[in-house]
Amino acid sequence: MILRRATLSDADLLEDWRKRPHVQAGFGAEDPPDWREELSIDEDWHDPVIAEVDGRPVGYMEIIDPAREATHYWGDVEANLRALDIFVGDENDLGKGYGAAMMRLALERCFAAPEVTAVIIDPLVSNVRAIRFYERLGFRHEDVREFDGNECAVMRLTRETWKATK
Repeated sequence: MILRRATLSDADLLEDWRKRPHVQAGFGAEDPPDWREELSIDEDWHDPVIAEVDGRPVGYMEIIDPAREATHYWGDVEANLRALDIFVGDENDLGKGYGAAMMRLALERCFAAPEVTAVIIDPLVSNVRAIRFYERLGFRHEDVREFDGNECAVMRLTRETWKATK
């Protein structure tokens, strides 16, 4: 598996994936993004990536610096964090370990920057399966917050925990 930068040419694929019931379920009431606008953001705090297996797209991730991103989705957070959003696009690719491989590659990418102290995520509280998945990777619960009309579990993986679980 590789992670490559998502481009405008991926917009139609992402629109299709975002309409899939299993992807929609992970986002709750959150409105889907305008993918052309999202993929046009050229800022160092924003890293949209496509996961590919043997040249075939299987998933999407967005890695951001939550203290610096434009919408301030995360509110006031300390510096030196990264935040992740992830989904596997096609139902037929679920349960094959692609999500875990995507997360491992993304975490390596995040912690390659020596200043990054932790990675945060915000799965829906109702998404027990995703929460268990993140816990297996070493993420720990911090809080429950409302984001975009959804009750979310705020979870954090510190650099120290990441090193210990590798």
